[in-house]
Amino acid sequence: MFAGKKAVADELCDMSAAVFNDETMKARLPSRVYSRFREALVTGAPTSEDDMKTIAECMFTWAREQGAVSFAHWFFPIRGGSGASGSMCGACKMDTMIDLDWSSPEATKPFKATLPYERLFFGETDGSSFPNGGLRATHTAA
Repeated sequence: MFAGKKAVADELCDMSAAVFNDETMKARLPSRVYSRFREALVTGAPTSEDDMKTIAECMFTWAREQGAVSFAHWFFPIRGGSGASGSMCGACKMDTMIDLDWSSPEATKPFKATLPYERLFFGETDGSSFPNGGLRATHTAA
């Protein structure tokens, strides 16, 4: 009765199959940018705007080669308690790699494929983390 039915691919098995991790960064980024970025992660020093742009451009190119059209920001909002593992509840924010082409003279702006560095390195609204719903830097989600 079911012999002719094809097995359905389990998309969850493919999750995290392509991750822009340390190995990928080291292989794709210019060595000086990679070194400065790794050092900044350890020391807390700011990343220069030029390095942010280079990282975002590299990540965008790599992601498009993988067929990506969106990306996720996985984080652990501060929701009371100490933030220790037992009281944490993860959250995920999805974003697309498109934006309106604001330079177009058309009234209805066309879309363009892009990943602006600001989306990776600067603040976002996260009302779940702060009672006032204020801005905080993306990388400081606890």
